[in-house]
Amino acid sequence: MSEEEHRCLAGYAALEKAAQRFETRDARHQRVEHLPYLRTSRFLASFDTRALSEAAYRQWLFHHHALAVEGLTIEWKRLPIAGKQPLDRYWPSKERAFKRKLKQCGALLLAHQAERPRLTHIAAQDHYQTWKRWVGLYPLAAIPFYHGVVSEQTMIRRRQNVFNDKLNTADITSASGLAAESDSPSWTRFTGPIPALSPVEALGQLRQQPLDALGVPQLSEAAREQLVDAFMPTLAIENTDNTLADNDRPVQLTASRGAVARNPDQPTLYTHISLGRYRDQVTLQLNYSVWFSERRPEGLLDWLAGQYNGITWRVHLLPSGAVVGYDKMHQCGCWYQFFPAMGFRPRPQLPLAQEPFNIGRTLDPRERHTLWLEANTHHLLGVSAAPGSETGTAMEVHPYSDLRALETPEGPSQSPFDSRGLIPASRRPERWIFWPMGIASPGALRIHGTHAIAFIGRRHFDDPRLLRELGLE
Repeated sequence: MSEEEHRCLAGYAALEKAAQRFETRDARHQRVEHLPYLRTSRFLASFDTRALSEAAYRQWLFHHHALAVEGLTIEWKRLPIAGKQPLDRYWPSKERAFKRKLKQCGALLLAHQAERPRLTHIAAQDHYQTWKRWVGLYPLAAIPFYHGVVSEQTMIRRRQNVFNDKLNTADITSASGLAAESDSPSWTRFTGPIPALSPVEALGQLRQQPLDALGVPQLSEAAREQLVDAFMPTLAIENTDNTLADNDRPVQLTASRGAVARNPDQPTLYTHISLGRYRDQVTLQLNYSVWFSERRPEGLLDWLAGQYNGITWRVHLLPSGAVVGYDKMHQCGCWYQFFPAMGFRPRPQLPLAQEPFNIGRTLDPRERHTLWLEANTHHLLGVSAAPGSETGTAMEVHPYSDLRALETPEGPSQSPFDSRGLIPASRRPERWIFWPMGIASPGALRIHGTHAIAFIGRRHFDDPRLLRELGLE
């Protein structure tokens, strides 16, 4: 190893020491032990490197390095001046130069790594805490939880079916507060930018994109933006007493003076593209995340209430130009649900020890969609085709990565997420009930890449083989 490579490794060690000391470690992607220039994901860890061609293996290493550059830059931006000063001997003090140096070091170390025996034991972290399941007598405790989950899933589907029937018949039922007409005062709509392409046109463009050696579509920045815009959902949020409550307004997260704030005056949708797998293809996953200031208590003892709330809506695309399905979860990983696209049918064959899937109605992939959200709880009441000429309050669209390093007027960036990926302020009282299921702080909101989405068994939102578990045909 050259002197320059040793110097790069010393620089990485200094960055890690500073991130630990000042608690700026980013949990979005997982560190690779003894290889600080690589970070992994469940998608990357799913490859059998022994079966990859030489070109594919090098591409696999490069994807790991790209995640490391992203995470290290975010951690560096969050360091105070006192944390950055000792790094001056290794790294430039300006962000652009810092990232350039990271990439230079990465190129050196990747070339060295590619000549060594292949990495074969990189694994993604399991976000279940087995010790809690042992202490909580999980085999016994899981039985009532299983029946509770099945009962709640049945109730959710029943409510959605009733609501969608009302949408289809344009029926208004004032007693339930549900309305289907777009001009009804019972709902407030939030819309994204007018897309340049329809979903069908965007899928046609996707088919033309080249694939890298791993099968990942190589999208230009413009193509990524057009794809995200084409499938961006509209939000219709239920009003309370014919007005939208403050905690039902999509918020923008901001930071100042060491604290994160929730700004309801600027509705914002956060987006990113992730990767999964379906049979022999890599899938593109379009993620749309919305945040609310809180879920207010309903009654004297509401175990689910607390600061922050929100959901993520996701669209699964094949590079061949097809929509496989849609799914959603709350930002705690709770209430996961899958909606197949026309032409696909889920047929999960799960053991009794695994939580069943909540499978919703089939959706038309040629349409953009409106998500109808209940007031306060922000539960998904229904999904409908978005009107062609839709009006509503405009939302800003920001990269999800902004949440990992919110810029501040004072200097170092802030994040609502701690080093475990949790938002400490969002802890729910339910954690005292659900802890035997082995999830860290059940009900608390957390960063993507750390979402456990089943209480019974094990299942992660970012599991690249989730479509296979669904038995999608």
